[in-house]
Formats: sequence, C-alpha cells, structure tokens
Amino acid sequence: MPDHERTDHDLAIVGAGIAGLTCALALAARGREVTVIEAFDEPSEIGAGLQVPPNAAHILDKLGVLGALNARAVRPAALCLGDSVSGRIVLEMPVNGEANAPPYLTAHRAIVHGVLYSAARADVRVQPLQGHRIVKVAEHDDRVELTAARGEAHVTLSARCVIAADGIWSNLRSAVPGAARPEPTGRIALRAVVPAPAERADDKVVAWMAPRAHLVTYPVRNAATRNLVAVTSGTGRGEGWSHSVDLATLDALFARLGETPVAGLAERADWTLWPLYALAPDAAWHTARIGLIGDAAHGIEPFAAQGAAMAIEDGWLLAQAIERHDGNPQAAFAAFRQQRLPRIERVARRTAFNRFTYHQAGIGRLARNAAFRMGPPAAFRRDLDWLYGYRA
Repeated sequence: MPDHERTDHDLAIVGAGIAGLTCALALAARGREVTVIEAFDEPSEIGAGLQVPPNAAHILDKLGVLGALNARAVRPAALCLGDSVSGRIVLEMPVNGEANAPPYLTAHRAIVHGVLYSAARADVRVQPLQGHRIVKVAEHDDRVELTAARGEAHVTLSARCVIAADGIWSNLRSAVPGAARPEPTGRIALRAVVPAPAERADDKVVAWMAPRAHLVTYPVRNAATRNLVAVTSGTGRGEGWSHSVDLATLDALFARLGETPVAGLAERADWTLWPLYALAPDAAWHTARIGLIGDAAHGIEPFAAQGAAMAIEDGWLLAQAIERHDGNPQAAFAAFRQQRLPRIERVARRTAFNRFTYHQAGIGRLARNAAFRMGPPAAFRRDLDWLYGYRA
C-alpha cells in the first residue's frame, strides 16, 4: 500500500463490534453499501459471556442470523435471584416457555460477535477495512474525512455519513460537541469462564446478591461451562477490559459470596477485571454527519444485562432512520436520538434500581428477600414486559 491513499464512500461505520456490525447488516438489508473500519485484523476471544434477551433476539431473527446463534448458544430455563448470605434462591422466573416467541439466550461474547461478523463478511454490500485505527476526523459541509492508520501507511476516507460505533472509549466522540465523557462509577467488574462439575451444571441465569456486591452466573457454550461476572466497589486503571486482579480484591469478593453454590468455582477461576464507567445518555449524540451509537453514545453499567441488546437495538433502528431520511444524515441522527433516548433512560433507571436492590445489606436485605419470596414470579416477569417485550 502507498504511504497515503484516498477513497470515497457513502456510509462508513467506525467499529466492528456488536453495534457496528448490526447496523452494517441492517443497512445492507436495505440495499445500502457500507464500509466498516476496525482496528483489529481478526476478531478475538476478548470478553466473557453475554445475555441476549428477546428484545435483541427479535432483531437478530430479522437479520437472518438467529439460527446460527441458536446452534451455538444456550437457552436458559429461568432467571433467578439468590441471596449470597443464606445461599438460597429467592426468586425464579421461567423463560423460553412461550412457543414462537423470540428466545432468551446466553453465549460467549465471541460467539455472538462471530455470528454477526461472519454474516457481514458474507454480504457483498459490507466492505471491511480492518487493521486500521482512526487518527484524525474532519467534518465538512458535505462530507466527513477520516484518516486511518495501519502502521506507517495512512488512508483518507471521505464519507457522506459516519456512524461511530467504537465503544465507551470512542475516538470519534471528541468530534461531537457536547457529547458525554465516560465517568468512573466507583465500581469494578470481574469476569471469568470456568468449567462446572456435573453437580454444579445447570441451565439457569442466577444473580447472587450480596452486601455491596453481586455475582451473576450462567451457562455459555454448554450447561457445564459457566460465565461468572461479579460487580463490587473499587477502582480500576483506566481504559481496557482485561486488567489483572489483585488478591485483596478477590478475597473481599469471596467473603461476600458467603454460602453460594458457586463460591468454589469462583476461587478456582482465572479472573480479569475492568473498571466500570458510564455515560450520561442525555448528552449530544451527533453532529450534521457524525452519529454515535451503542456504548459510544450511552454506555451504562451491566446491572440489567442489556448492554448487547441496546447495541443491537441501536444498530437496527439507526438503519431505519437513515432509510427514512435518505440524503439527510442530520435528520436521521436526530430522529434516531429522539426515538431512542426515552428507552435508554428507562433502561438506565432500571439499572440503577437493580444496583440498589442487589447490593442491599442488613434490614434492607431481609426486606428485599421477603418481597421476592412473597410475590408471584409471573408478576415480576410482567414488570419486565416493557424491556423484554420491546420489538424494534
């Protein structure tokens, strides 16, 4: 490749994660050609498990990739809440019992991403530019110029419309005046994937609630392989998803797991850590020709297991807005934000409520457990219809 090239494009997406690939496939399904720019050369196994609730599975079905994901994902039988102090389940809500309804799935992130990535590579309308990182952004009246670097070589891409799907540490966010900045939450997440012995293998998603912490466990790949994600108070070391974990942090976590059946698995796991940051969703999401989606626009903490689902919803609905406002990127971005903001804010409120509920101690913990035990599971499930029943 020469030291510098220049290419012209209609639509460009920066970031080949879940949001970017969903948007690319949704645009391609509407007959649009799109260029996807990504820093990696090939996808990796970065990440741990993901939950794909029905509101996201519905969109994956429309994109034609749900069958491929179904073949490699797990269908849990129930969503459960457990009390780590007593080691008892206080609420169990069955899922996946309705015929012809979108499923609730769990899988390793690499499986979900791989299904989307394979579909994008197979679509001639999606043109990948891999191994390139964006080093400069310049927006003009009629186009956006992106300078991407690969080693010493550079390429300038001129695009009519640019979609920034490059995550919570977005490089393109700085080109959007008034956009939010990631703020530390004072919490950290620890994650691991471990084999489970036969007596511990099950097909349920369980959130073990503890004083000022919680641990979620669910099957990935098969019922005997468990994903563990713990959230507790702490600080991290800035950007990144795979920091090492010090022994003091692990000891404090294990002490809070109390009587949970997964305590032994947790002690044998190879943990990694990432600090939790959040973005104020009511800040700016776009300029005239640059729009933010997914975590680049509204990253929230993982207390509602909706991070991947919000990225998938974003990708699908932004493609719809671009189709409706063809030729006017600013109108498309504005309509998308107007449509999405109320739902994102409601998910953020649910996230805050779950955090408050899960991390109760003392009398608050006892009252919480009593409320969960006394209420019928169907009532708690109906309370989530607005979330899981949403059809973009």
